[in-house]
Amino acid sequence: MEEAPKNLTEHSYQYIKQQMERNVLPPGSRLVNRKLASELGVSAIPVREAICRLASEGFVEHIQGSGAFVRQLSREDLDELYVLRDLLESFAASEAALYISRQQLEDLQFIIDEHREITATMVERNAKHTTPAQFNRWVDCETEFHEILVDASRNRLLKKVIQENRAITAVFYALRQLKHKIITPESAEETCAGKEQLLAALTKRDAELSRKIMSEQIQAGRRDVLAFMRKQERERNAS
Repeated sequence: MEEAPKNLTEHSYQYIKQQMERNVLPPGSRLVNRKLASELGVSAIPVREAICRLASEGFVEHIQGSGAFVRQLSREDLDELYVLRDLLESFAASEAALYISRQQLEDLQFIIDEHREITATMVERNAKHTTPAQFNRWVDCETEFHEILVDASRNRLLKKVIQENRAITAVFYALRQLKHKIITPESAEETCAGKEQLLAALTKRDAELSRKIMSEQIQAGRRDVLAFMRKQERERNAS
């Protein structure tokens, strides 16, 4: 079988994944090779290879006789991913405290400022939660924040393990599948405060404190997300 050029497969992969993240292709959507190939202006080969890659990463499932479908990550999936994140990212934070650059510290501060702006807007408007646009912006910032920290650890093997196990991307992909109401002014303020504490520890080169704060942040996220998912399940069962 002819193989697709790597750049076309990567382009197809990124396009499909972005459509999934933006909920254009929500959980349960069937991935039709020809339709996606037409949208991308490529043959079906790179699309098929991209879908296989997404399936290997757990984002897509193949159902015999039916095709490939966007997979809904379960509460159990997320619980396990949060445990993995705590183990890996807490260590990454402690290493980052030793090696993080001034530019990376500034980049983290910029992201915190973005989060502060969203939080302030919610408070000013007396909103109970983020809008869909604010929610997507929030999750984009969260993803970037954690990726910068992992890069700052300067540990190539750690970065490879995190990428291969989807320890960051799968969690934030799953967050996009949840309702934007999950982020309230109270939870946003708690997240901002925790990130400011982490940034202060990183700036002081305090590895142990950075590890501790990162672990607390991840566990707080785990608690809130799983509680929100349980609430959603109860509401679906009651309807």
